[in-house]
Amino acid sequence: MKFSKLLLYAVLTFVGLIVIYPLLFVLMTSLRSRFDFIMDPFGFTTLHPSNYVNAWRIGRVGQYFFNSVVVTFTTLALQIVVISLASYALGKLKPWGYNIILSIILMMLFVTVEMITVPNYMTLRSAGLLNTRLGLILPYTAGTTGGLVMGTFILTNFFRALPKELDDAALIDGAGVYQIMTRVDLPLVLPALATLVIFNFNGVWSEFFWALITIRDESLKTLPLGLINFQSQFASDYGVLTAGLAILTVPIVVVYLFFSRYFIANISAGALKG
Repeated sequence: MKFSKLLLYAVLTFVGLIVIYPLLFVLMTSLRSRFDFIMDPFGFTTLHPSNYVNAWRIGRVGQYFFNSVVVTFTTLALQIVVISLASYALGKLKPWGYNIILSIILMMLFVTVEMITVPNYMTLRSAGLLNTRLGLILPYTAGTTGGLVMGTFILTNFFRALPKELDDAALIDGAGVYQIMTRVDLPLVLPALATLVIFNFNGVWSEFFWALITIRDESLKTLPLGLINFQSQFASDYGVLTAGLAILTVPIVVVYLFFSRYFIANISAGALKG
């Protein structure tokens, strides 16, 4: 093996350890008692899985987790539907003025969360949707986390890159627009959709600012927001505290691992196209 490859593997291994070690440290700490952590922060002698039980029940992490699951998966479902329909229309059907519409969508990337917070807050207050799950889902879907705009732009380019001959062949066989989209074109852009799911899931699951200013009821708080109270309750019990943080992190890792093969395929396809 060449020296350059050995050096490359050594560097990648070192970087991997730097990335993985904080996660392992949190996982190890979440299984330790407060006394063990204070006596030896970097050691690992006893196991206390009861930390997760205490975090889930006493710390109400289970309730926060349920709220986050409902809000995140509802938002993702709505986003995927809207992104798929809008991207297909702009990338394949190309109605009159589609370039203008796409330009307007791109200009929305310059609209920051701070610029739309007050108008969104006043709109939801007028509609009576503050302190409700719907008050989180609708702004998240519309782009508070930025996933809708970027997702539409990315998927539009993927639809444009698909060969037109496939659509013509399906049209000759008697397929309609909806059938061509769902059975021919959409399966070909699954890697791009999987990538969008990963990034949008992370954005919605970890969102804190909008939830902080709209949710007051403890029973409706999402996991990032609920962990603030959880942190103050278990500030000195590092095992239970890190158990709550681990519960927050695990779904992000699971979603990435589940969609990783599509994510890698998307990167490889982009590299080949480049």
